[in-house]
Formats: sequence, structure tokens, C-alpha cells
Amino acid sequence: MYMLKPEETRPLKILLISPQGKMDDDSNQKPLFHMALAVLVSLTPPQHEIELVDEHFHDPIDYDGKYDVVGITSRTLEATRAYEIADTFRAHGKKVVLGGLHISFNAEEAAKHADCIVIGEADNLWTTILDDVAGNSLKSTYNSKDFPPVKEITPIDYARIAKVSKREKVDGTKSIPIYVTRGCPFNCSFCVTPNFTGKQYRAQKPELLKEQIESAKKHFFKANGRTAKPWFMLTDENLGINKKRLWEFLDLLRECDITFSVFLSVNFLEDPETVKKLVDAGCNFVLAGLESIKQSTLEAYNKGHVNSAEKYSKIIDDCRKAGLNIQGNFLMNPAIDTFEDIDELVKFVTKNHIFMPIFQIITPYPGTQMYWEYKNKGLITDEDWEKYNALHLVIKSDRYDPLLFQYKVLKSYTDIYSWRHIAARTWYNPKKMINLITSLAFRNHLRNQLAEFERQHGINPKILEGIK
Repeated sequence: MYMLKPEETRPLKILLISPQGKMDDDSNQKPLFHMALAVLVSLTPPQHEIELVDEHFHDPIDYDGKYDVVGITSRTLEATRAYEIADTFRAHGKKVVLGGLHISFNAEEAAKHADCIVIGEADNLWTTILDDVAGNSLKSTYNSKDFPPVKEITPIDYARIAKVSKREKVDGTKSIPIYVTRGCPFNCSFCVTPNFTGKQYRAQKPELLKEQIESAKKHFFKANGRTAKPWFMLTDENLGINKKRLWEFLDLLRECDITFSVFLSVNFLEDPETVKKLVDAGCNFVLAGLESIKQSTLEAYNKGHVNSAEKYSKIIDDCRKAGLNIQGNFLMNPAIDTFEDIDELVKFVTKNHIFMPIFQIITPYPGTQMYWEYKNKGLITDEDWEKYNALHLVIKSDRYDPLLFQYKVLKSYTDIYSWRHIAARTWYNPKKMINLITSLAFRNHLRNQLAEFERQHGINPKILEGIK
């Protein structure tokens, strides 16, 4: 029997949507588009017409559009909104495909809102879905395990994304997303990556990566007097598997004449040569999961044997002197951390002038080992997915009233984005423009969240006085 090739399938009109969770932030750190949807755009045969909508940029959705299929990707925080969009499109008679991290681990829940569910990476099954839509034979589920494994990274077609999205060119204060690698061989309990992509670690071919960067520059970057180079956000789950590989990637990026930000283990930053290579390659800042400054807490996270507050201070100072910003990500756990611990963390962040610090409440996301452990022990108290933004307490708390713990974290987080703290960090840290612009975006968002929290719960800041 003759089988159609993907490029021979009848032309379809496709809408791809990245929903914004109702409690998701509007910070300046958001990339220009969702990389999962960028992969789908890049894989879609040329005869199909695509429209890309991203609610993080407040793109409008046309529910009356004449689409053959609507694809929606979703993280946990976005799931409720994704379901709302899906239900509305289905009420308008459209076929809806749901996929992404949350959907992959909650297929039964998501199936109520879609004609089709995608589980796992879609690289090797997307054209099959399009063929089946065109042939009116769309299945209810497509599981990546039933298709060949994704052994290579799909090159991103920046020209096509520029054409089908609503994004215009940006200067170097807003980020263009790109993959250097995908996957991670490690198995951290709080991370969904090993259970979604597996442990296969894949890297871009150097020549293809360079081509994509040049294409992204052409279609998305406009130079101005403040920013002569584009800022790329490396969306890798783990760029630094080992020092040799990391150095190879950094040498490659240096040839591309860009600036970039990346998530990286703080332990790589102890090495002065690695820090120098990061700076020489154009790294604006490194996001590092510092988790805590309390030694017993670090030990509880199996990091106490290698990390400490003193070590963090030295690394941050050494990196700053070398011209590299370190963005610290800190985790609060009501079973471990007291209000006094949170106050000490604020002092540490202030003293070390940490670049764009992030405070988060421990959150067991579906698909992680942590989620299954907490679920089995009955420690998860709330599965309202809108609250899974790492600023709501969704697990059992014996020490503090959950509302007070949330308020303490949010109030402390907002306080470190006061004008005084922003001015000090901007003064002490390199890359002052990006520091200031992103800090202001954080400040505005956090102040709005805090005001809404106080209004919604009738809370006065004095309620925290005297609680330790």
C-alpha cells in the first residue's frame, strides 16, 4: 500500500498555544517563545500554515479561527488555563491536542479536555499526528515510547518562527531561547527531566548550532546603543555534565559573538578557568541552585558535604570580580526552615548583593520522584495546579500555618527587591543594564502579588511580628 510522505499530506491550518498560568509571572526573563512549540514549528512540513500564540506576551486567541487542529503545551502551573482554552476550542468544534510536561504525567486528567494526548517528547511523532489529522484518523493518545527514541536535537527554524509568531525583533535586554544540549543523565528527586526525556544526553552539532544562532540574530535581534549583542537564553536542562564538555561548549559559544544566560551547578564556578571561559564566551549570568545557606538544610538536600554559606560567598565574590553575575535560587521548606532562617537568608542575599535572587517554596511537581514520594506519604495537601508556582505551600506544614508561611516567603522575597536593594546590586554587580531592567520587572511583579495576597486574605504585615 502506498504511504503518504509528510510533505504530501493535505495542507492544514495549525494553531499552537503556550498558555500562561493565572499566577505565572511577567518577568523580563521570559524567553521570546516556548521551545517545545518551536520544535513543533521546525518539524512541521512546509505546506501547512501555522499560527503561534503565546499568552506570556498577552497574545489574543481567536476561538472562531478556521483551524484544523489546535496544539497546546502545558507545565503544571499552566494546566488549568490550558484546559480552559482546550474546552473552549472543543466547544467551537475544533480538534485539540494537549502535550507537554504536565500532560505527560497526568494523561487521564488531561484526556477529559482534549481529542488527543501526547506523552513525552514529540519530535518523532508530530508529523504522524499531522498525517492522522489530515486523514481524519487522529488517535486519542500518542506516546513517545511507541516511536523511535529522540537521539538528536531538532534544529530550530528561527525564520519560520519569526514568520508565524507575533514576536518582533528585540534588543539585548530580552532573551532569545536556544538549545545547546537536551536531557540530563542525573536523577535529582525534584526534577522532571529524567522521567520526561529519559537520561539520554544530546548535544547540538557545532555547525548546526552556529547556523541557528546566525538565523536567530537575523530574524529576532536589533542592535542599539545600549546592547550591541543579542542575549540568548540557553534552555538546557544541564549544560555542564563535566568540565571537558562544558569547556567545549563555551569555546563554541565564544565563536558566535553573543551574550547568554545559563543554568549551571555552582560547583563548576569554583574553578577560575571555567569562570573565565564563561565570561569570555559572553555569559551574562549563571542561574545556580544554591537552595539554602543553612548547613543542616543543605545536608538534608545531600549538598552539605560540598556546599556551605561561606563557600557560596567566596564563589559569588570571585565570579563578580571576574565579570560574571550569579543568580541564586533558594528553596524554603516548612519542615526544615524557620522564619529566623528566612531572615538570615535575606541578610545573606543583601550582604552578598546577589544578582536577581529567586525565593521558592518547595513544590513536588507531577512527574518528579519527589511528587510520588510526597503523594505516597500523604504529604501533598493541595493539587490546585494554579498554585504550583513555587510561592504557594502545597505540602503539609506542622510548624507553621500554611498561609503565614506563604506570606513570610512572599514578603521577604518582595523586600529584597526594594529600591535600596536593587540600587546596591546594580552598583556592585557587572552587566548593570540587564541587572537593573530585570530587577525592576521582578519588583513590579512581586509587589503586585504581595498586594493581591494581602487583599485576598486580609493580612497585615504586623501579623509576622514575634513569630520565629
